[in-house]
Amino acid sequence: MDIRKNRHGKAIQTRKGMLSVKHRKLVLLGMAVLITLSLLAISGPSVAADKVFNWKFQSHHTPGSLAVEKAIKPFIERVEKMSGGRLKISLHYAGELVEYTGVDEALQANMIQISNTSSLFFRGAIPMGWVSAPNMPPFITRTNDEFNELFHHRGIDRLVGEALEARGIKFLGSHSVGNTYFWSKKPIKNLEDLKGFKIRFFGSMSDTMEHFGAAPVMLPHPETYMAIATGTLDGSGTAWWLYRDLKLYEVCPYFIGPAMQVPQGMELWASKTAWDQLPEDLQAIVETAAHAFNADYMDAVTIEEREMFNKSFPEWGTTYIEFSDEDIQRIIDEFSLPYLDKVAAEQGPKDARVIEAVEIIKQFMRDYGYIE
Repeated sequence: MDIRKNRHGKAIQTRKGMLSVKHRKLVLLGMAVLITLSLLAISGPSVAADKVFNWKFQSHHTPGSLAVEKAIKPFIERVEKMSGGRLKISLHYAGELVEYTGVDEALQANMIQISNTSSLFFRGAIPMGWVSAPNMPPFITRTNDEFNELFHHRGIDRLVGEALEARGIKFLGSHSVGNTYFWSKKPIKNLEDLKGFKIRFFGSMSDTMEHFGAAPVMLPHPETYMAIATGTLDGSGTAWWLYRDLKLYEVCPYFIGPAMQVPQGMELWASKTAWDQLPEDLQAIVETAAHAFNADYMDAVTIEEREMFNKSFPEWGTTYIEFSDEDIQRIIDEFSLPYLDKVAAEQGPKDARVIEAVEIIKQFMRDYGYIE
């Protein structure tokens, strides 16, 4: 029996025998009581089973994007099918119901019921946002399997979930959104070339760039192309597929690696109010669909990234440049590890879970031989 699929069965065996009339009456009475209790027990769930719940999914992404087509829409369809139509989810694109900066309050108020978002956006109010998947400093995990291990099995997701629950949010786990790279109008061959480099980036990636002399800014993705084309920016960085989907290869012919986050993470959040209203079987369905959401997303970005490197780069005239092993080690020694220590020192007094998370991350890196 597969525990992960949450399928359970129970067998009841009865005994044959000759009973006296008195005993038969007692048995019949007992059976009547059991039947009555059973009917009472199932009356509540049967009512819940007939109820249709309607949720709103506020997407972080725009129509037609990889995230929407390969992960969000399949998630919504899977939930509706598995629930037999008892949980219906409507899809709303970036900014349609609420801006990304207001997702937490909208979930707390149950104005929306679910969103793919990031605790990184709220790290000013959520100390665990500094050590969640979206805000990992460079070169912590190096493969998809390592990402799954660190966040889903070593306890980081558990700690994030605890922090969000206290804010009225149900955490449904971290998921991959593809590897993080950056791209440029000019060749960036080493860390020294970052000095004065004007780049659109986010979170710990912006902090990394600033540490090595670049000038990072945060800008909505749709505005990036024009900012680079007009010279306001020299480049940008995020999950690789934005380079393709926003046609940034037209203004940035240089693509710089290796991937600094493998992969970049985001998260699924739900309104705890809406979550608590669901019967247990629908909660289990949403959790199962959330696991599939991560798998769908991770598969799509992995397969399509390989296709971009092998097929699209030659067609676009993109030149791929990689930092040296020495520069990678410098980033780890001079930024990533001190960054984690700084986060623990500054955010740990606000939430002790941050200190525990930093220790988990460091032990993970030791176990894989990335640090001593």
